[in-house]
Amino acid sequence: MDKPRVTQQDIADKAGVTRATVSMALNNHPSIPVRTRKRIAGIAARLGYAPDPMLSALAAYRSRNRPATYHGTLAWLVNSAFGHNWRRTQHFIDFHDGAVARARRHGFGLEVYDFNQPKVTPDRLAAILRARNISGLLLSPQPRSDTVIDFPWRDFSTVTFGYSLSSPHLHTVVSTQYRDMRLTLEQVQKLGYRRIGLVLAKDHDLRTDRNYLAAYLVHEYGAEGEPPPPPLLLANYEDAATLGVWLRRHRPDAIVGAVKDVILRDLRQLAVRVPEDLGVAFPNLVRPDPRVAGVVESSTEIGAVAVDVLVAMIHRGERGVPEFPQRIHVEGRWTPGKSLRTVAGGA
Repeated sequence: MDKPRVTQQDIADKAGVTRATVSMALNNHPSIPVRTRKRIAGIAARLGYAPDPMLSALAAYRSRNRPATYHGTLAWLVNSAFGHNWRRTQHFIDFHDGAVARARRHGFGLEVYDFNQPKVTPDRLAAILRARNISGLLLSPQPRSDTVIDFPWRDFSTVTFGYSLSSPHLHTVVSTQYRDMRLTLEQVQKLGYRRIGLVLAKDHDLRTDRNYLAAYLVHEYGAEGEPPPPPLLLANYEDAATLGVWLRRHRPDAIVGAVKDVILRDLRQLAVRVPEDLGVAFPNLVRPDPRVAGVVESSTEIGAVAVDVLVAMIHRGERGVPEFPQRIHVEGRWTPGKSLRTVAGGA
């Protein structure tokens, strides 16, 4: 005869606590002291406790099919160091807007907090968040690449965006930068362009984990029977003059780059006509624009996906720095534009 399933009430009786305390402890809720959580987890392991999959499925079904009730607040955690203002970057604004809408569907609000508040240490900020019963953090992209943040992550479920945070390694949601660049290059090449150059500043290269550069190298140097591509332009892209020298020296027939407004401004300053003199495309557009060709990143969807991941972590009680960080990619979509034209040999 099968042994009866161990329940949370069995664990509560053994531990001398309420069933609600057991439920919160097994979900690593920060309101339960760490020692109590460990003691209850040990009792659950010794008794052979495992969640009932049918009850879990029923709870998930009920959650999906009833109107979202208010569950609490999530934090949108920003870093204003070096004068950084996340609201000046449209991609980041879209991350936030997508996160706000999806959080509302899950029954959460989303409030902004800043690492860089005067006289507020990381421990003090963590205490403020705990006092407001905030256990879920969305970490906005950092002001600079290779950023390291010392913070008591252990009491929080956290998801970040992109690769500007180098430590700790957290779950992150990001656009498919490598695939988006490959798609951009393929579409440019289909139109007949053959000498395709890369215009990419060093910091942006690092912030994207070198995905754009990797995609360019694979696409350009991996093609058989094609002429050698022009040398890369990376950290030495500083202004229009630098770009002009490079264009005259290497004469690409098209360029791909990641900072649309800066590149188009510099080309106008150089009196380079687009697309008559030079085709231009971008792998990271914010919005479809008939004047510009490229891949439109799904930034609002990225924000929404980040909330889905975060809420699931909260429900599972996953807090702290993960042992196996996950990278969740959201693909963009190619959109044609007048910055490219069909040239000889193009489709």
